[in-house]
Amino acid sequence: MSSRKRTLLLESLIREVRRFIASAILFNQKVADEVGMNLTDLQVLGILELQGSATPRQLADLTGLSSGGVTVVLDRLEKASYLRRERNPDDRRSVIVRPILASLQKLQGYYEGKVEFTQQIAAQFSDAELETVISFFARAAGG
Repeated sequence: MSSRKRTLLLESLIREVRRFIASAILFNQKVADEVGMNLTDLQVLGILELQGSATPRQLADLTGLSSGGVTVVLDRLEKASYLRRERNPDDRRSVIVRPILASLQKLQGYYEGKVEFTQQIAAQFSDAELETVISFFARAAGG
């Protein structure tokens, strides 16, 4: 592949990733507004749902929030019954935060259309292509 074509492909990729991120942020802001939550709280809850459980330190590392910022978010989410804090059996100075699954179900309706749309798009790709897309997003999320 020529270096010119590679440059154009990379520029196109960056443009489409930016478009995807903007769309996701705007959609999630709409969901947050509709459920009476701020966007940061919704995103921390989403990360917690994906993780299953986490310590506040792990959430700080995953989100880039300060430990104090994570505490404020967790306080709001706990008060709204979206999560609970439990003693950490491995470190008595720490807690483990777990989402309350029944409360998360209230949010699922907002995302059903996005899940179906993603499945329709994914059906157009081979398994190998999906593995490449998954690898890209996994690496991008880590950076």
